[in-house]
Amino acid sequence: VLGSANVDEGLRGYMTKYDCSSADLNPIGAISKHDLKRLLLWAATEFKYDVLNEIVEAPPTAELRPMTSQNVTEHTQTDEEDMGMSYEES
Repeated sequence: VLGSANVDEGLRGYMTKYDCSSADLNPIGAISKHDLKRLLLWAATEFKYDVLNEIVEAPPTAELRPMTSQNVTEHTQTDEEDMGMSYEES
């Protein structure tokens, strides 16, 4: 099972039981959210893979709450709102 939690989430204990915490392999587990964003921006430029910019700009969310309607593309829950602080503040 491949996980997607970063070190910032692990240090805060911000994870869903039997979700990111139960992964067998977590390739970004030792990388901070800030460093991960820098890596994605570099890769977007270096490899001309523009979709990585969209990932960087998307608000971090565990997608735990359902979207409010079928036409909504943004999730109503965000990690930073749930933690009560931004990743930059940590």
